[in-house]
Amino acid sequence: MIALSAARQKQLDYIGLKDEDLQLLRGAAPVFEAAAEGIVQALYEQIERQPELKALIERHSTLDRLKETQRRYFLSMTAGTIDERYFEERLKIGAIHSRIGLTSQWYLGTYMIYLDLASAHLAAALPDRWRMVLHALSKMFNLDSQLVLEAYERDEKAKLQRISDSQSDILTGVSAAVQELAAGMEQVGRSADTVGRLAVRTAESQEQTMAQLDLLGEQIEGIESMGSIMNGISEQTHLLGLNAAIEAARAGDAGRGFEVVAGEVRKLARHSKESLDLIRDKVESITAALSRVQALSAETSGAAQEQAESSAELGLFIGMIEKVSKELERLKEEAEAAEPL
Repeated sequence: MIALSAARQKQLDYIGLKDEDLQLLRGAAPVFEAAAEGIVQALYEQIERQPELKALIERHSTLDRLKETQRRYFLSMTAGTIDERYFEERLKIGAIHSRIGLTSQWYLGTYMIYLDLASAHLAAALPDRWRMVLHALSKMFNLDSQLVLEAYERDEKAKLQRISDSQSDILTGVSAAVQELAAGMEQVGRSADTVGRLAVRTAESQEQTMAQLDLLGEQIEGIESMGSIMNGISEQTHLLGLNAAIEAARAGDAGRGFEVVAGEVRKLARHSKESLDLIRDKVESITAALSRVQALSAETSGAAQEQAESSAELGLFIGMIEKVSKELERLKEEAEAAEPL
């Protein structure tokens, strides 16, 4: 008996499956009952030769349980009824096979093995009409294969929908992150520009400071040269005063006034030398301090230059991030446009 909706009836009409086929199979039920055990046993002997199928069985069920399930399935071919419940059960079986990872090539290939095994038993048990029974059985197997593929298609569509939903969530998150990133990059970009300009001005100021320090160093060297000249004059003055004192001593009383002058000259020379020594000490201290200032200024100038270069590199990095942000936004728009209506 066939009791189906108009849409499902079209499937049966297309392959020529009729009530006559169902009754023919139902009449052969005793033969199916007698052959079921041997056919299922031979079927699983071939299945076990495939490592992939054997692994699926061990992972999801047991051999004895599947053999019993397969025996019931084979006998269901003689039930003589195809209705909506029949379709629901076949679709459920297909969904289970899809979920555990049994690919359609193995599932559909099993029908051919079934037909080969069944043909030998039917030919022996029904020599006068085994071809008609086998033809009716092949129609049933064809219908079941259609339903399995339908279940696989449903499952794959569901998987694709889940993937699409997941991608949509990811894209939404990416979009929000891109917007935040773009806003942050804009702020960082402005800060980087400001830091870069300040760093460049700092470097320029340090270069000018270094130039002034170099000029000051030259002036100090000039002072040191003048100090050397004055020291020579002081030594000469001291020598002249000493010579004058000697001449005054030789002149006796007549040279006493000149001796006083010579003493003052020597005193002036001594004071000049002491002042020059003090100046020399101060100049040396200033020179040492100037060297330290020059070293610190050079270090600051180098740091400012590095900061300016780093700011330039940061600007390039920000530009790259902005480019990536725009690309991500473009990909999001393309993904949204590609979503099925």
